[in-house]
Amino acid sequence: MPARCFFLLLFMLTSAHALTSAELQQFIDEAIQSKDGGEVVIPPGRHVLERALIIRDAQKLRITGLDAETTVLALAPAAFAICVQEAKAGETVVRASRMQELKPGMDLRIEAEGEIDAFTKKPKPYHLAKVKAVRENEIELAAPLKFPCPAGTMLRDLHAPNLIELRGKCDKVLISKLTLDGGRTEADPLIRGHSELCGIFAQGDYSYEKGPTGPKVRGVMIDRCFIQNCHGRGIALYSCEDVRIEKCTIRDTSDEAIDLDHFTSGAVLRHNHVARSLVGVELNDASGCVVEQNDFLECGTGINLWRWCKQAGLNEKNVIRGNEFLRTKGNGVQLASGTALNTVTENTILDSGKNGIVINGTDQMVKDNTIRGSRLKDVVKVK
Repeated sequence: MPARCFFLLLFMLTSAHALTSAELQQFIDEAIQSKDGGEVVIPPGRHVLERALIIRDAQKLRITGLDAETTVLALAPAAFAICVQEAKAGETVVRASRMQELKPGMDLRIEAEGEIDAFTKKPKPYHLAKVKAVRENEIELAAPLKFPCPAGTMLRDLHAPNLIELRGKCDKVLISKLTLDGGRTEADPLIRGHSELCGIFAQGDYSYEKGPTGPKVRGVMIDRCFIQNCHGRGIALYSCEDVRIEKCTIRDTSDEAIDLDHFTSGAVLRHNHVARSLVGVELNDASGCVVEQNDFLECGTGINLWRWCKQAGLNEKNVIRGNEFLRTKGNGVQLASGTALNTVTENTILDSGKNGIVINGTDQMVKDNTIRGSRLKDVVKVK
């Protein structure tokens, strides 16, 4: 029996119950081993994942739902607490409220200034601790704090999962017709998971100083998915190339809906609907990408293009074309300093909370855009 038919039959036989991370991971691993490329077809239902589904070194793999709206992969509630009284460096107890899902042995990311970062030469915006015990309104730590934890600080699981991760030498992976739910609710505090608690997270090997240090994740196609309620990004791509994201709906994310990050190149984002996210699309050290014919509703910023790393040629020759932006809270499109040779054309930007388009950088081509109702200015050119 061909591998593709085998995995379809296997999932149909198990469709009477919600599948676990372990079950899904087993099927994915077996499909990756197929010589001709395997297919994992996930049945309708709400499948709650306690850890990420890892796609590593996959070639010609297909992961698809039978129906996008009813085939749901969801994260369990996020683990976090809020510090209610400052814990000083050297102390081992943090008084906290709103504790949820914290457990002994868990590594914590404390969202307060920590050690000096070797790259930026500034304090990191977090430091780390390990939970020894959890009591009513108290977290006992396994070792004294190295840095203070001020009142109001968020503490969260350092190893919080993403829903789907792509790692290693992946090529031609299709993810289609799934709903990916990050588990965020209106009652949750603001958690910006960044590289955790994302819908889809893909990363090739790289460093800030050297750039890509191994094969990029390439040829990924994300098609006709609903991605929602993520504390992190909806889709995050680091050191990837030739990725296609098409006909997806991404909504209600605490961080960026789609993030094209360090050394990602040649990505195409087309015909997607993005709503109520911190940033609709972020391009950070990304080059040669196309963002066209998408619509953005009530995001913080529509599209943000900026530079972090220092290598030549980053954030160049991206095309932002034919998109619609409605009621962004901030700017519709913003191009930061250190970027060059990008094209912003034929977009419609209506009722921005700040400016329509902000232009920094050099040799940017901005033309033929329709901009109305900006609270500040339609176009701002920064010298």
